[in-house]
Amino acid sequence: MKTLIVWVGAFWFAILKHISEKNKDSTIYAYEKNDLVSSYLKNFRKHPYFFEWTKKLGKNIIFVDNIEEILPSIDLLILSLPCQFVLPFFNDVKKYIKPWITILNLAKWINNKTLNTVWDDLKNILTWISYNYTSLSWWMIASDVVKWNIIWATIWAESEALWNVLKNYFETPIFKVTLCIWRVKNVELAWALKNIFAIFTWYYEWQGLWSSSIWYFFCEYYTEYKKLFKLLWWDESIKFDTFAVWWDLIATCFWNSRNRYFWKLVWEWQKVLEVLETMKNERKIAEWYETLKWVYQIIKDKDNFPLTKELWKKILFTNLNLWK
Repeated sequence: MKTLIVWVGAFWFAILKHISEKNKDSTIYAYEKNDLVSSYLKNFRKHPYFFEWTKKLGKNIIFVDNIEEILPSIDLLILSLPCQFVLPFFNDVKKYIKPWITILNLAKWINNKTLNTVWDDLKNILTWISYNYTSLSWWMIASDVVKWNIIWATIWAESEALWNVLKNYFETPIFKVTLCIWRVKNVELAWALKNIFAIFTWYYEWQGLWSSSIWYFFCEYYTEYKKLFKLLWWDESIKFDTFAVWWDLIATCFWNSRNRYFWKLVWEWQKVLEVLETMKNERKIAEWYETLKWVYQIIKDKDNFPLTKELWKKILFTNLNLWK
């Protein structure tokens, strides 16, 4: 199975290291748009910004410059690019994609231009071919993958046959992969909304509250979170008990996530827009902000979402420097 990974950020550098060692006899292709990062990866087989202490990537990974030449032969296309770049990417390369390719997505947010998940965007753009669509979600951080700690992930697919292929490709004794047969759009939406949940939680830590009080607000918001999910997506089969939804939500809300880092910078008396710029310069993406803007536009005239509305007002106050 020929594999191509598009964009090599922190997590997919870690996954690239993992699958290259698991599949040593297979050639794995990778494409990185940033010329500096691409050149560094080719020359040193390390990432210029992440994991300076890690071992080098295997020689079975080939970094390509011309993606159009390799795409017609690719069986598994792994998307690690941010959600808003999916449409431009596929507009450029769609004519080179062969039918029945498997597309594995990792984008955990809503496209802030189309207001779609990746599932929606691809359905609209790849109308002329049949393809398999799936996603990989996890409740671990990239450094855990690189260090080869025991880690768990869920492959979301709509057929068991596809699961068997991907399970064999990814799973090792310390990289546990489970299957969830479910509408993939559901989990993409859950990914996006859990970032709002995390910001809600970290806001109260920023206010100086301790564990018990923060857990109270977590539980209070959980009911509204499920209502948001049902409002934005009609499918009633919401599987909140899976690792990839429930435990990913817990990890984002209570571990050292980018959402927590965001409020740390706010705590240091930076305004929200200043924090977003700081994180951008550090190559960290705060997905929740665009998602919350999108959600607020949908719920602002509806009842039963007081906590989400209040959160948005607090974000606006922070933007306007009214708390400083």
